[in-house]
Amino acid sequence: MNMDEIIKNKHGYYSVKNIPTEVELAEYYEKKYYQVAVGSYEIEYDAEEVLYFKNKIEERTYIIEQNLAASNNKRFLDIGCGEGWALNNYKEKGWEVVGLDYSDFGCKKFNSSCQENLIVGNIYSNLKKLIVEKKQYSVVWIDNVLEHVTDPEFLVNEIKDVIEPGGILVIEVPNDFSFIQKYAIDKKLVDNEFWVVTPDHLSYFNKEGLSNLLSSSGYQTIDFIADYPIDINLLNPNTNYVKDRTKGKSCHKERISFENLIHQRPMDHVLDFYRACAQLGLGRQITGFFRL
Repeated sequence: MNMDEIIKNKHGYYSVKNIPTEVELAEYYEKKYYQVAVGSYEIEYDAEEVLYFKNKIEERTYIIEQNLAASNNKRFLDIGCGEGWALNNYKEKGWEVVGLDYSDFGCKKFNSSCQENLIVGNIYSNLKKLIVEKKQYSVVWIDNVLEHVTDPEFLVNEIKDVIEPGGILVIEVPNDFSFIQKYAIDKKLVDNEFWVVTPDHLSYFNKEGLSNLLSSSGYQTIDFIADYPIDINLLNPNTNYVKDRTKGKSCHKERISFENLIHQRPMDHVLDFYRACAQLGLGRQITGFFRL
């Protein structure tokens, strides 16, 4: 990707200058992801990885429970629910859950009990149907979706119509153009902006940019956390997974082990660590919590 095609927008995050059309994207994703035995849905997860997924969901749930009023209904909407880990978690807690996705393949494979809670098809169209039906949810969850859409501002504004008063919007996105990534480029530890992957990702967020986007749409920022700063591995030639792709799996395992390990400590302490990472601009992912 020519970096001239990536621009910093008015909110302070980066986006692709020439956005593809919805038709072009639909054709791309249909070919890449939604055929049997194609794409990331082939992955099998071991027990440590499943525990990792559950721990990350519990981090967010802890923050949600501290900020959600007792009067709020237990209705959960997952936009781009993927393999259904969050859907299943909230369903097991007794919540009314709904998931939107272009395909049911991942959810069917990993959390088949949630298939009955899926609305499959164009996410924008199905979200609009929920709006027309005046459906509202106390928690709306968007996990690694916003970086893919052609117009993030349009989506977060649409979501305003499905969040009940006092409800919470949770958004996770990759932490891109971080200072550690830029340092790795400056010191020639990597020779390209490896995090730029188009047309898969059309927007490249940071904490400030995501907060600015939501603020401009009328949301209040409640909290921010990051995850494990896996990019520190770029500073060590023995673990630089960009220069040597064979190192990627071991670095991923390191992240899983570390995150599961610290979850043996009190959740307040765990979240203090991840809040500090977010404040420092560390972490490969960032998660923001917002309300209207």
